[in-house]
Parts: sequence; structure tokens; C-alpha cells
Amino acid sequence: MSRVMGRLGLLSEVQDLLAQGESVALHGPTGIGKSALLDALEEQRRERPDALVLRANGAVAEHGLPYAALQDLVDQLPVELGGSLPLMAAPVEEDRLRTVLCTSFRSLLEQASRTRTVLILLDDVQWLDPQSACVIGYGRRRLTDRVSVVATVGPARDPLADGDVDLSDLHHLDVPPLDAAAMIELLGAHGVPAHVAQRLHVESGGLPSLALALGGAAREQPVLLGRPTPMPASLERVLRDRFLAQEEGVRDTVALAALLHRPTVRQLERAGRVEVDQHLRSAAEAGLLTRSGDTVRFTPSELGRVVTETIPAVRRTEWHRALADVAPSPAERIRHRALADPRPDAETARELAIVARESASGGNRSIATELYLLAADRAPAELGTARVEWLATAVETGAPGNHVELVHRALDDFLELPAEPAQTVRVRLALPELAGSGLAAMDEVLAAALTDAGEDDRLVALVLLQRSRVALMESRPDEAGRLAERAAGLFQRAGDRVAEASARTTLAVSTRWTGSGLHDLHLADALALVPASEPPQPGLTHTSPAYIAARFALYDDRLEEAWTANLTMLAQVERGAGMDQVHVLRCLVEVGVRLGRCREAVAYAARATQVAEEFGLDPHTGWFISALAELAGGDLETGRTLAEQGAVAAQERGDTRYLQRHLLLLGQAQLRAGDAESARTTLLRIRAIEEAHGISDPTVNRWQPELVSALVALGAVDQAAGVLAGARHAIDGRSGTDGVGAQLDRAEAEVLCAAGDLDGAMHLLDRAAKVCADVGMRVELGRTLLTRAHVERRARRAAAARATLEEAEAVFDALHAQPWLVQVRAELAPCPVEGAGDPMLGRLTDTEARIAQLVSQGASNRQIAERQHLSVKTVEAALTRIYRKLDVRSRTQLATLLVPAPTE
Repeated sequence: MSRVMGRLGLLSEVQDLLAQGESVALHGPTGIGKSALLDALEEQRRERPDALVLRANGAVAEHGLPYAALQDLVDQLPVELGGSLPLMAAPVEEDRLRTVLCTSFRSLLEQASRTRTVLILLDDVQWLDPQSACVIGYGRRRLTDRVSVVATVGPARDPLADGDVDLSDLHHLDVPPLDAAAMIELLGAHGVPAHVAQRLHVESGGLPSLALALGGAAREQPVLLGRPTPMPASLERVLRDRFLAQEEGVRDTVALAALLHRPTVRQLERAGRVEVDQHLRSAAEAGLLTRSGDTVRFTPSELGRVVTETIPAVRRTEWHRALADVAPSPAERIRHRALADPRPDAETARELAIVARESASGGNRSIATELYLLAADRAPAELGTARVEWLATAVETGAPGNHVELVHRALDDFLELPAEPAQTVRVRLALPELAGSGLAAMDEVLAAALTDAGEDDRLVALVLLQRSRVALMESRPDEAGRLAERAAGLFQRAGDRVAEASARTTLAVSTRWTGSGLHDLHLADALALVPASEPPQPGLTHTSPAYIAARFALYDDRLEEAWTANLTMLAQVERGAGMDQVHVLRCLVEVGVRLGRCREAVAYAARATQVAEEFGLDPHTGWFISALAELAGGDLETGRTLAEQGAVAAQERGDTRYLQRHLLLLGQAQLRAGDAESARTTLLRIRAIEEAHGISDPTVNRWQPELVSALVALGAVDQAAGVLAGARHAIDGRSGTDGVGAQLDRAEAEVLCAAGDLDGAMHLLDRAAKVCADVGMRVELGRTLLTRAHVERRARRAAAARATLEEAEAVFDALHAQPWLVQVRAELAPCPVEGAGDPMLGRLTDTEARIAQLVSQGASNRQIAERQHLSVKTVEAALTRIYRKLDVRSRTQLATLLVPAPTE
């Protein structure tokens, strides 16, 4: 089943339709995996003794061979049928031959289907010879209750338009691109690390075949400082040929898109292209690009360069001049003018640099980086000094936005030129901002930068500050604090107010983590240097005092203050560097989840994912944001999967800070799914990291209440009490700890309940509920009510327990906290597991057992989801686990294993 990773839901849907007597047509772009689905269907059917599978593949070279595909099908019929095509002793007219063959083929299918089901698989049906298509269609239509067809339809020709193949009465299904989780699993099976697999998912547009081709190259070459993996020459040839095979109108539209800085449908229409939608659809079906709304993206992105190289130089010049006339901004106008005339020119070079600076200050780092590069390219010899500065600025401008290709083009030229130490240090310090920069490479770059800095206080301080931030990423707050303090002193001596504020901000973060109590003083010093009202430098919002002030408001549960501050920053960074946008969006999701703004959190998480993909940022940051939103307002199983993948990727990247974040979410998801043992193991990893690195502030990660709940569920009440005591001691006497104190109260109530002190548990829950309501922790309020219902149930007060559950349901419903709502409703209307004595069901969780039984009763995934108050994705994920645990491969095999249960 590995060949159809991520297709379990679609495969199940096809199986359901076939069971209902439907035939299916699968549509999708080249390389999407339609043939792999046919392989899976064929493999499953051949395991059944009562099934016969016939398969024919369309091919361009055989489209003109009459009855070739029909002959292939007949050759696969059992020998006992004595099947063969009737041979004509003399030439006959086409109509009569077709009639005879239709009758004969139908007769053969009728005989074959008397004692078994017949499934005909037709791959690339658009290339099936029309004579075979006619005969096959005739036989299928006459035996629709006994013969089914699954056909794949590719993009090369439209069979419905040509009239060759009649698919009008088939059930049409689109085969979508693989999602990130499935792609990571697919590529991971081939040795590609998760963080690389995520980038390949974006680069491939979710096409498995393209991702696997790119993954082979990525696996063979290490990625240093974010340098992109070159596209294999063989793949480049395939994609170039695929582009050149398109009709002229499609080629011209795609070529024009390749000349644009960021191609959009609107720009192509402004350039005078007609039928843009149709042309882009054809290109997408050929696997050349993807389209999301107005935005057009080449898959892979380097294909844009390949397409550009196919355009004759004269025509390229003409098109750039035409595009300059309709470009929507000054930056794009001068870009096209410069590309239309590549000759060195001092005036053009200076103008490019001026517009580049204006674009960067306006937050458009991508085009600013390219304009600095163009300025350097157009600079004549007399502008040699300026050329070095423009290249250095191109690296500085592009790195925070992760514009990898542009940055490395600038870097390659910069390294060939004589530069000042300050310029070299600036370039070296910018490079670690690129996503995909490994820690070893970062250490090497920073060591070299320190050497280049020499005795210059400011340059040395810049290197120390960057090292301090790396130490925070590795969750080494003591070292981060020492480095930041040294940097702050040097910046003060050099008179750099803004940089000093940044260093003191980093010092505030490190001292907060260690629980020294000095964090507010350090942050106040930073804000005195750069007030929150002063807009931060573009691309550096996430290191500014204002940003950290909003973070501390979250830690202190001053949630409305944090929400307002982050909304203000979002308006400032929306056109800026991708990392800035992702950081602020992450903060909004964190605050929104705690406030119970679940719908807004899910929406902001989706925006963060889009930005991270657009800028090619390290995926584990986006996965954390998405997982957090899913656990609050989406789907529990999806959140668990994202957190699990994120933990692996963060560990691969050496990002211990995000590893802790992902482990917390994974532990929560495991605990909520009833797997307390795994939750304990996961949460203990966070404790081990904190103990190893001197992190002691419970307001930051808040794993302690979750670990207490896991320990209580496992009966380790004394250990749970020890965790509580440590957390209480860490917050004793500190301000801003009411929220985490309420969470600890809820956890301690579980300890008291397990010990039989129900009155004490109720008292703590009442106190926790009041604090949660006061500070606005609405989801936590619902959790507190849920725990109270469990205590009421333990006290044998069934009516009170139910009333409290209904109160919790009302809270979660108002917050759109879907996963919590599912849990509460499951407790209000439990669905007992039937046939609990079946040994097979003993291997499954209660939820998995209920799903397995419903499958055996013939329910579709969607029907199961509706009955169990789950999402379809959760059902699909549960089925994957069920198949693995019971060692089965299909719904049919699953049904035969289980003790028959009465239908509802």
C-alpha cells in the first residue's frame, strides 16, 4: 500500500462506488498517481477468488492500432472461457466488424461474470484506440450490474470532446495532489528527511512522481546554508519536452509567466494574453505549474528558468519591453526594462539600486533582492565599489525572506570581489537566516564572521548576538544570556541604540526561561531604547522589544493585550519578510487558542502555512502553528500527525525550542486520544530538555499540567504530586502566574480525585474556573468543566455530571472548539463497542473498534464520520492504523475478520 500513501480515503471511496455497482473515471495531472491507484485496486481484487480483473493501458504509439486494447483484455480472460476475437475469412466493412466484436466481447463478459465479479481497469483512457473503446463501452453498458470499469483520464487529450471514449455515465473523481503529511511519509520511506520532504512537497505541487525525482537529487547532495538542490538533468529534459509539447497558445502563456517576477493571472491578462484560464489549466494538467487563486507557481520553481531559456533572445527582449509598459509597479517596470537591455549602464544601475531600496523599505524583499542583483549586473567598471555594496545588500535583503536562489546568485558574485570587513560580516550574518541552514554550517559561518569582525566593537557584537539567538534555538538560555549581555555592552559602546535594544530583548527572553526574575527589567531597558510605538526594521519584527513584550503578555495571560499587540504587528509585517509574518501569525494562533478564538486561530494558521510555503521556510514552524490550531478548532488526529512530524523535523534541524513545542502538542494529543503511556513518554522528554538546559519557568511551555494528567491516568499519583510540587514552587511569589496556576489547580484536582478527596478536588476546580473566566482562558474553562464532570461521576452524581458535561458542551460549541466538542458529545452519548469479546477488537482502541465494526457493516468513511462525530480525515487515519494492527489491506478483508455485528 506504500504506493498509494495519502490515498486511503480516495481508494475507499472508489471501493464503495464499485460495491454499489458504479464505474469510476479518475482525473488528474500527469504524475499525480492515477496508475498507482489502479495498481492498488488490481492487487486487492486479485486476492479475491470470486473476482476477475482485466487491464488495458492506452499509449500514444498504439492509439491508431484498431482493437489493440480489446485484444489485450481478451487475452487475459480465463482459458476455460475459450475466448478469442472472431477471425474474418475475408475483409468486411468496418461497421459489421464492430458489430460482431461488440456481440462477441459482451458474450465473453457475460460468461465471465456468471460466477465472479469483473473489474476492467483502463489506464490513460484518452490514448485508447477508438475501436476498442467502442466495443468495451458496449459490453460494459449491457452488463452494468456485473461488470465495472475504473478508468484513468490524463491531460493529453480530452476523450469526451473527441468522442472516442464514452465516460458520460461514470462517476468522475479528481485525484488531488498529495498533502504534506502523505508526501513526507512517501519521501521518508526513500530516506528523505522531513524538513527536506516538506520543501519538495511545495516544489512539486504535491505530484508524487515529481517529488520522488527531486527527492533522489536532494538525498544525494547535502544542503548547505539553504543552497537549493539543482534539478537533475534528466528531469529537466522531461519537463522541457513536456512544456514544448503543449500547443502554441499554452506555451506562450507559460513562457510569459516565466518572465514575470511573481506571475499572476491578472498580470498575464494585462499583458494581453487571452484564454489565460484555459492555458493555465492545460499547463497544470501537464504538471508544469499550480494555480492558487490569482497566483501561478511553477513546479518545480526552477522550471521557470528552464522555460525562459527556451525563449529566443529577440523575443524575450520584445516581451520584457511589452511587460514594462503594463507592469503594475515602478519596481516591476524597471526590472523588465533592465532585463530587456542587459548592457552595463551607470544610470540604469543607480536607478535599480534606488528602487530596490524603496521596495525593501516597503517590505517587498523579493523584488528588492532581484533589483539589487540587476543593479550589480548592470554596473560598469567605475561603479565597482557600489557593485560590492549592492551584492552585500542583496544577500542581507533576501536572506530573511528566504529568497534562496537570488541570495546565492548574489553570494557567488560577492565572493569573487574585494570587500570591506564590515560587508563580509554583514553577508555572513545574513546567511544563517536562510531556511535549511544546518547548525554545523551556521557555526562555521559565525566563526568566520567573528574573525572578519576583528577589533570592531559593533561587528563583534553583531556576531555575538547572532550566536545568542542560535543558543536560544537550541534551548540553551544561560549561554544565550551571557552572549546577549556582552553584545549589549558592545553596542552601547558603539552607540547603536537599535542593536542594543535587540540584544537586551534577547537577554530578557533568556532570563525569563531560566526563571531569574530579571526578565521584566531587561525588557524595560530594551523598550526604553526602542519604544513599542516605534516601527521595527523590516524583517526584524520578531526580534524587536515590542514583539517580545507581546510574547510576555501571552506568558502572563494578559491575553487581550497580547491579541491587540499582535494584530498591530501583523499589519506592519504583511508585506515584509516571510519569517516575520510567520512569527506574528504564530503568536496570534497561540493567543487565539488560549482565548477560545478557535475559528480565527484556524484561519491564521492557514495563512501562516501559505506564507511558509511561499517563502520556503523550515516546515516545522508551520506544522506547529497548524497542529496547535487543529487541536483547538480542527481535527485531533490531524493535529497529532502534524505535531509528530514537526518533532522529527525540529530534531533533524537541531531546533530544540520547536522540538519542545511540538512535543507538548503531541503529548496533549496522545493524552486526549486515551494513550496516557505515550503522552507520559513524550512529556517527559520536555522535562529532560528543560532540566538539561536550566529552563525552569512553567509559564512558557506549560507541560506540567498535561504530565500530571497522564500520570494520574496511569495510576502514578505520587509522581504526579511531585510534578505539581515542583511547578508550584517555581511560580511561588511571582506575578503573572494566575493562568498557569489555574491549569495546575485543574491537574491537582485530578490527583485529589484519584486519592478520594472529592471535596478538595471540587474546591480547586471552582477556583480554576473563576480564574479562567477572569483572564479569558475560555478553552481551559471548558476543560475545567470537563474535569469537574468526571469528579461528579466519581461521586456517583450522574445528573450533576451530565449537567456539567452539557455546560462544557455549550462552552466548546460557542468557541467552535471542534475536537473538544467531539469528546464531550461522545461522553454525553457514548457508542458502546459491540462484540467486545472478539479477540481482533482487543487489539484496537474503542474508537478504532467502533470504526472497524461500522466498516464491516458497509458504512462509508463519510457515514462513519457523521455517526461518530469525527472528521473524514480522522476516520481515514484510524483505518490506516486498523489495517496495520490487524494486518489487512482492504475493507473486505477487515469485514471477514470481525465477528458479524447486527446492522443499525
